[in-house]
Amino acid sequence: MAIEKHTKKMYDLYGKEYQRTREEKHKSRLYNEFLEVPCMVKAVGKLRGKTLLDIGCGAGIHIKNYLKAGAKCSGIDLSKTMIALAKQNCPNADFKIGSMTKLPFKNSSFDIVTASLSIDYIENLQSLFKEVNRVLKTGGLFYYSNESPVASARERYEDSNFKIVGIGTFIDKKSGKMIVLGRGWDERLAKWEMVPGMIMKTYIKTFRTQLQALQKSNFELVDFIDCKPIPAFKKYDPDAYKIFTKFPLFSIYVSKKR
Repeated sequence: MAIEKHTKKMYDLYGKEYQRTREEKHKSRLYNEFLEVPCMVKAVGKLRGKTLLDIGCGAGIHIKNYLKAGAKCSGIDLSKTMIALAKQNCPNADFKIGSMTKLPFKNSSFDIVTASLSIDYIENLQSLFKEVNRVLKTGGLFYYSNESPVASARERYEDSNFKIVGIGTFIDKKSGKMIVLGRGWDERLAKWEMVPGMIMKTYIKTFRTQLQALQKSNFELVDFIDCKPIPAFKKYDPDAYKIFTKFPLFSIYVSKKR
C-alpha cells in the first residue's frame, strides 16, 4: 500500500510532464509508443461489442485505441492528474479514480481486463488478480504487460574497461578475466527516475511467482507474448530499436477466467 501511495503522489505531481515526454516522443518514452502500446493493442485484437476495463489506465492512450476497435471502455487509475488527462483524450469512456486492488465495479462486469505496465506497482499480485477475476465474466480474458523475464534477469556491471547490461559469461581476452552476470531468481523492489524528480518504485517478480498468483486466482495462462518494436521505433532511436529486436523488453500475459 505504501508503494501505491507513493505512485499516486508521483503521478499527481509529475503526470503532465510524463505525458508530455510521451507525446513528444522523448527517447526515454519510445518503448511505450512503439513497443508496448502496439503490441498490447494487437494482442487484444477484435473488440466490437466487448466491455473492457483498463486498470492503471493513465492518460487513456490504450483506451483510445480500444474505443476505435469498438469496445465499450472503462478505466481506473490512482492519479487524479492522469484521470483528468484520460477524460480529455477519451470523452466517450467511463473513468474512475481508485486502486486496482479495490475495483468499484460489480462482479462479472467485463469481457476483458487490461493492465499495461501497471501491475508492478502492486506487491501482492494474488490480491490484485483475484479482484480482476471478480469483475471478469466467466471465460473473460485478462491481458497484462510487464517487464519480460529475460529483461528482468539482466545484471549491470561496470569497470575501467567494460560497461555491460546482460546475462551470461563475458571474458576479457587480454586479461582472461571472466564476468558472470544474471539475476533470474532475484525478486526485488526497483527504484528509478521516470522524468526529472519523478522517482518510481516497482516490484520485479519472477515468471513463476506471476504464474502461481494467476493460478491461485482462478486464471489459466493461455498465451504469452514477447513484444517486438514496430519499425517506426527505428526512426527515433536506431540503437534502441536494434537492442529491442534482439531480446524482449516486455511480455504480455494472457489469462482466461475459469
